[in-house]
Amino acid sequence: MQKKDCVLLKCCRLCGNKDIIRVFNLGYTPLANSYSNKNVSSKLKKYPLGLNLCNGCGHLQLSHSVKPEKMFSNYLYKTNTSYKNFLHFKNYANKIKKKFSRKGDKILDIASNDGTFLNFFNKKKFFRVGIDPAKNLKKLTTNKGIIQIDDFFTEKTSFKIKKKYQKFDIITANHVCAHVENLNDFFRGVKNLLKDDGIFIFEVSYRGSVLKKNTFDTIYHEHLDYHALSPISKFIKKFNLKLFDFEITEAQGGSLRVYVSKNLRIRNKKKIKNQLIKEKKIYKLFNINTYKIFREKINNCKVQLQRILKDFDKKNYNIAGYGAAAKTTTLLNYFNLNKNKTIKFIFDDNKLKQGLYLPGTQIKILDPRYLFQENLDILIIFAWNYSDIIIKNIKKKLKKKKSLKFLVPFPKPKILK
Repeated sequence: MQKKDCVLLKCCRLCGNKDIIRVFNLGYTPLANSYSNKNVSSKLKKYPLGLNLCNGCGHLQLSHSVKPEKMFSNYLYKTNTSYKNFLHFKNYANKIKKKFSRKGDKILDIASNDGTFLNFFNKKKFFRVGIDPAKNLKKLTTNKGIIQIDDFFTEKTSFKIKKKYQKFDIITANHVCAHVENLNDFFRGVKNLLKDDGIFIFEVSYRGSVLKKNTFDTIYHEHLDYHALSPISKFIKKFNLKLFDFEITEAQGGSLRVYVSKNLRIRNKKKIKNQLIKEKKIYKLFNINTYKIFREKINNCKVQLQRILKDFDKKNYNIAGYGAAAKTTTLLNYFNLNKNKTIKFIFDDNKLKQGLYLPGTQIKILDPRYLFQENLDILIIFAWNYSDIIIKNIKKKLKKKKSLKFLVPFPKPKILK
């Protein structure tokens, strides 16, 4: 019997509690990274996209889970496409090297993508291994001299890795935990490969930032979880692992970086305790009313953006977008802009996406160099988290086309000349 490619999540992915409640429903959308040709794009299968809050531990997760093979076996996202992202991982790697590493350390990066992060660890000082299911990215990593395993990371694969490379001093997992089908299995695999004095560091999108900045477009099928420190801290204890530090970073619009060890290191107890109190009493991340307000803000943003684009349409403005990110798929579909013919193209720096179409739309992705050949009036910056850099770079090249205006959709639509 063939397994369903999409299943309803009936309990919390962290604590197993069945007392979960729907707090946001985004309808049905195609998979965010399912870029394809024109004929296929509008016919892509759509899956339910909702958010459920756990009344037990306070975790926030998707209502349904799509099989990982449908999303990650041929992956078009690349870490190094954005220079801002590149700098983030460079600084991140430098911090690890300064605080925790020794010459000869073995480092494993889970979901290593194109090897950008691991490449900041000098191959003369570190033994570097990456694991990622995207077979199309393996060549990019191995060209950097990094060992790349093209597979999903599970407890089962951890034993294969252990047999070949033994245990690791440093294990990292950046923006992958929310993608994992079975988090319990994933953490058992990490524990299996981590040395007794080793350190596990993972970075995930931070729920507090999503709510504060109204960045609902980060909600899509790849992101099963929207993490906060309180539920994560409880989850980690299940594996006899110790949370000893955390950081809130600017990556991906706001991320939570968590530091874990087997044996208790010097803990920032006061810092951790203060954050747990903030999440409950100030940010109110576990209060259902918080999500009602969030939903209202998003729907207000939807009305404003539709009104602005309708006005542009009346004026016969030529409109295009910048940033064919996964988040763009969520925005276009939930805001009912997926059939909007006023958006001519979307420009993106990732060559793997160029020539394809945004999922569920008839909007073609072009190389940004064509931007300066088009007679555009409005450019919508869908890659809002990189809007400052994108606008700065475009302004340098605009020359005579000073009439171009930029529309940034979040946290609420604003037009920049």
